[in-house]
Amino acid sequence: MAQPPKNPPADAGYRLIDKRFSLDLGPQWIDRSIYRFEGPLEDGIQHYITVTIESDLSQTDLEAYASLQIKALESELQGYHELKRGPLLLASRLPAYELVYQWCPAEGVELYQRHLWVLHQRTGYALTAAFSKKTWKLLGDEVDRILRSLRLPPPGA
Repeated sequence: MAQPPKNPPADAGYRLIDKRFSLDLGPQWIDRSIYRFEGPLEDGIQHYITVTIESDLSQTDLEAYASLQIKALESELQGYHELKRGPLLLASRLPAYELVYQWCPAEGVELYQRHLWVLHQRTGYALTAAFSKKTWKLLGDEVDRILRSLRLPPPGA
């Protein structure tokens, strides 16, 4: 199997995106990748986990980074009700910041969401999972294991 080429210097504008494809991007383009992984359809909810990546951040404090994201959620989501917030460690020992909240996207619809934020070498990772009240109990442990399994490559890899 052919090995993908090593990334040239960042000023060349080339970035290896995932291991499935690459794009020849100019230096003014920024990687704002979003990945979506779908889980089971239970209780009328298509469960998913998203991973959003923000590169070249000026923010260096994890809690401050998460707080900015949380303020946006509080102001934008109808029926937002915070259930849990605080720091935690991933399985890889990376520090993360967690938020769990309930909100009402439509009349009579109640969703629960869990966010984890990780800030590593000027790159922000936001992981999100959605549940109903019933499926929080059914799938919560599995999703917790998946979210906490995030591992990042060592510097220079």
